[in-house]
Amino acid sequence: MIAIIFLSVFAGIIGTFVFVVVYYAIETRRQGFKIFWHNIEYFSSVISIDENSISFRPHGRDIIDGLLPNIGFTSRDASLVLGGSPSTKDGVITRQIISINGYLEKGSRIRSSLFVYENNPKADLGLEYTDVSFESELGTLTGWHIPENSENWVIGVHGHRSYRTESMRFVPTFRKFGLNVLLSDYRNDQNAPTDKGGYHMFGLTEWRDLESAVKFCQNNGAQKIFLIGHSMGGAIVIKYLLESSTKSVITGVILESPALDLNKIIEMKASGIPLLPRGAEYPIKKLVSRMVNFNWKDLNYLVRSDELTTPILLIHSESDQTVPVFISDQLARSRPDIVTYLRLRGAQHAAAWNTDREIVESHMETFLSGKTNFTND
Repeated sequence: MIAIIFLSVFAGIIGTFVFVVVYYAIETRRQGFKIFWHNIEYFSSVISIDENSISFRPHGRDIIDGLLPNIGFTSRDASLVLGGSPSTKDGVITRQIISINGYLEKGSRIRSSLFVYENNPKADLGLEYTDVSFESELGTLTGWHIPENSENWVIGVHGHRSYRTESMRFVPTFRKFGLNVLLSDYRNDQNAPTDKGGYHMFGLTEWRDLESAVKFCQNNGAQKIFLIGHSMGGAIVIKYLLESSTKSVITGVILESPALDLNKIIEMKASGIPLLPRGAEYPIKKLVSRMVNFNWKDLNYLVRSDELTTPILLIHSESDQTVPVFISDQLARSRPDIVTYLRLRGAQHAAAWNTDREIVESHMETFLSGKTNFTND
């Protein structure tokens, strides 16, 4: 009888463990790799607005993001940039309006945007741009080209389930250095070709699309090309630098909260899950790798950091809860010869500009000024 009870308990424990492993493997695949697009929801509501300021009742993530020093808000009919010191009373936030496009009124529904600018370069920044397209491994990719009379270019590489406007906060800085700006898509973006695997691969496949974007710039006269990669975009940039035959044309790269070792990111996430059995992350990762068809060691780009030769400006905050800052710490320690490291406090994931705009732009300008010639006199 005791043996039967023991076996029953043991079987129950094993069954529970298997259930946990399968459940979290499916969740890891869904949250990390599966292609899907969030429905746009407008959480907050405008209480009052005039030409100088706006008061709104925040909901969801807007409660925190609405207080960031530099933040955008958008609705279905308008977008605005907010700055100044926020004030809060009875759950209502009041902010100074820096700029506004479109029309808002009392009762309008809005949401915060870390990207700040979410329409297009003309509507948000008053800059002329051209819709462009170029061929890549899976088909035609599209993007925006903000032109300059220069042979210097910069390509923005957005992050996970994001879009090309992620780099638009930095366009005014790039313009100071006479850089043509290319903001383009890559595979599995909303308007781009979908690969047959149907997963985001954190650079393992997407680097080929970046290579195509680089060739597009070369075909349009580029002599010097810079790259800026955000989060997963940083992984794409590094994978490109490790693999591409065109990497020698890259003059410098800017990495913001780069996801350079997905193993460590998953381990950090697993450590924060209550009651997850110790050691469960190994079979979870093993099952995910079978589902998605990749090898986890291939997503640790830090082990190949000795192969990098391109100067890097690395930007990361110790408050990042998505990509742990120690990943960037490791890159900075291993390659001090090529890495300039801006390590911040207080900024959330890929939001250094929103929290520390002046210091971020200052470091970017110093980095770029050492590698470009001013073309705007």
